[in-house]
Amino acid sequence: MEVAHDSIMGGHLGVKKTSDRIQAAFYWPGLHADVTRFCRSCDICQKTIPRGRVPKVPLQKMPLIDRPFKRVAIDLIGEIKPPSEEGHRWVLTLVDYATRYPESVPLNKVDTETVAEALVDIFSRIGVPEEILTDLGTQFVSECMEEVNRLLSIRHLTTTAYHPMCNGLVEKFNATLKSTLKKLCSEQPRQWHRYINALLFAYREVPQESTGFSPFELMYGRTVRGPMQILKELWTKDVDTPEVKNSYQYVFELREKLEETLEIARENLRKSQDSGKHYYDRKAVNRKFTQGNKVLILLPTDHNKLLMQWKGPYEVEAVVGINDYNVNVGKKSKIYHANLLKLYVERPPEAVQVAAIVEEPAELDEFDGEELLELGDLHKKKGVDDVKLGPDLTEDQQKELHDCMGDFTHRFCDVPGSTSLVEHEVHLTSDVPVRSKPYPIPVRDR
Repeated sequence: MEVAHDSIMGGHLGVKKTSDRIQAAFYWPGLHADVTRFCRSCDICQKTIPRGRVPKVPLQKMPLIDRPFKRVAIDLIGEIKPPSEEGHRWVLTLVDYATRYPESVPLNKVDTETVAEALVDIFSRIGVPEEILTDLGTQFVSECMEEVNRLLSIRHLTTTAYHPMCNGLVEKFNATLKSTLKKLCSEQPRQWHRYINALLFAYREVPQESTGFSPFELMYGRTVRGPMQILKELWTKDVDTPEVKNSYQYVFELREKLEETLEIARENLRKSQDSGKHYYDRKAVNRKFTQGNKVLILLPTDHNKLLMQWKGPYEVEAVVGINDYNVNVGKKSKIYHANLLKLYVERPPEAVQVAAIVEEPAELDEFDGEELLELGDLHKKKGVDDVKLGPDLTEDQQKELHDCMGDFTHRFCDVPGSTSLVEHEVHLTSDVPVRSKPYPIPVRDR
């Protein structure tokens, strides 16, 4: 099997091709099962298997947020090349979970102090959220950022390592932001920072498929007056005259409208979430790991962050969530999502039990047939006198017990016998002999 699979001429092919190659010259019972176990435990094959061959686990639903800016998702885009004329190389993005309302700030650098100041600037316009969700970037998990979160009473949530899907809301917005910026500033690439506010307005004005409302409408309770509304007014000369209301009536109606739209948006979000999970789980497999399992982890290569490869094996230390596991990766432990893990199959030690019969003619001549096969003596050798009695018995007790055993000398004998006390009958279901199925023989050997 090593020659057919692991060697240079073997090529580390699959189970079927390796089995066919072996069967062309050799055969033994259970060949296919042995080859299957051997190929699945190949260290090189396990570490070079394509990512798509490992099935993903079922999607877990995120909790629905029904209050604006209760939870926001935060991320960084960059490094953007070329930088803007003012030296901006990165963009800090923020998206609200309830309304999908986005915010973006261009940055010259992404140290913790700069990111914290930009977040405080955004919070001064939209309010301080209760929870923020970020990745494990050093800007977000530093001691300075922890102190900012403590002062503002913000609960900081983080994604697992190398699993941006957990923060998919802001990642999707980042893709839209980069794609739109590329189209808007194709002629003046160093002016991209000037288009961010216009891009944000366009994003806030359009209804979201998941909620059914635009982020601006969910945020302010009214439709924004944008370019399309202005063009309509110029063409139709029809300008809506707002109804005169007092402050109390306006606030009351606005509150009712916001509550109604948010409730509808929440229901639309639930339906969109169920639909997305249905399509995602069509090819998903519920893979579970337990403490002590050996796993391979899909990690970036040392030379390119975007190229991933299987590394390991590492040991699972604990189960910390439905699909999250604490894995010991050497000197420290990290939490990884199940989609980045694959069970490692260890190959058993190379120990084979072999029995060989060696015939030496010179030695066989020294023995005759009777010495090669020794049969046990069927004559009586031991009897009642050979029974050992307990030392605690007195002489009278030993004599009495010896006389009692003398009445059953046929029981105290080393020669096998039979009894008539019990009978056992064997009933056959059929007179036809039972024939065992022969082992399959390769076609070429038939």
